[in-house]
Amino acid sequence: MDWIAELERVGLSPLRNEPLAKHTSFKIGGPADAYVTASTRAQASAALKIAHAAKVPVFFLGWGSNLLVRDGGVRGLVLALGGEFEKLEFPGPELVRAGAAARVPQLVVSCAERGLTGLEPIVGVPGVVGGALVMNAGTRDGEIGPFVEEVETLDADGKPRTLVRGALIFNYRSSNLGNSLILSALLRLKRGVKADIMAVVARQQQKRLQTQPIHTFNVGSTFKNPPGRFAAQMIEQLGLKGHAVGGARVSPMHANFIENFAGAKASDVLALVDLISERVRAASGVKLELEMRIVGE
Repeated sequence: MDWIAELERVGLSPLRNEPLAKHTSFKIGGPADAYVTASTRAQASAALKIAHAAKVPVFFLGWGSNLLVRDGGVRGLVLALGGEFEKLEFPGPELVRAGAAARVPQLVVSCAERGLTGLEPIVGVPGVVGGALVMNAGTRDGEIGPFVEEVETLDADGKPRTLVRGALIFNYRSSNLGNSLILSALLRLKRGVKADIMAVVARQQQKRLQTQPIHTFNVGSTFKNPPGRFAAQMIEQLGLKGHAVGGARVSPMHANFIENFAGAKASDVLALVDLISERVRAASGVKLELEMRIVGE
């Protein structure tokens, strides 16, 4: 079965050998065999059914902001969402339904403008709602998981499923949502004073501007914080700020960020990750765990 031709036949316009560096915040990554953006539920379901029938692996790509794609790229279908999945709806006084492709900062600000509070800590998360759910995105001040009432998904064969709160598991930077295509989520927030909520959002945004290298090519935090410790502090204490391997370096601003500052390859980033991990383990006995996801070959 020529599955890429089948995608073309149903009008999904796959991009063959699409460089994934174009679709990640790191600006790093080899090609996908086929890259498709689905704008409707019908398109998303059709793409999954075709890939499932052809036994082709599928990788779900959001904003590409917590992701390192290896230099060899990704085999199979890379499926992204747009169109109707970028929408936000407010079906009740304390409810918001967010499409999986809606930007997290947009979600937080839209809720704040309606006097809904709870999501302020994640306003600086550089990604989309689907990715935020998969990794239970958050900061030391709060995570998205506690506010999720239900999640709409498609199974590998394109069949719809709705997971309610009791079926959802959220842990530190992880969830049980990684194996399905997330379409949308229903979140329940709390009522608050709009001016107070907007002030908190503004403080969170300003704090991020002052402490994180948001104008460079990076994936956000590279490592998870070990229990009771901060990865950035451990790395900085070893004098690794600014340390480079090839085109990748430890951010001079925040030691838990790796930047693509000079045309880095994935191999540069991985070598730098290994160096940091080894130095931290040698100095403290702590084995750092990656927060960013690595895919491809």
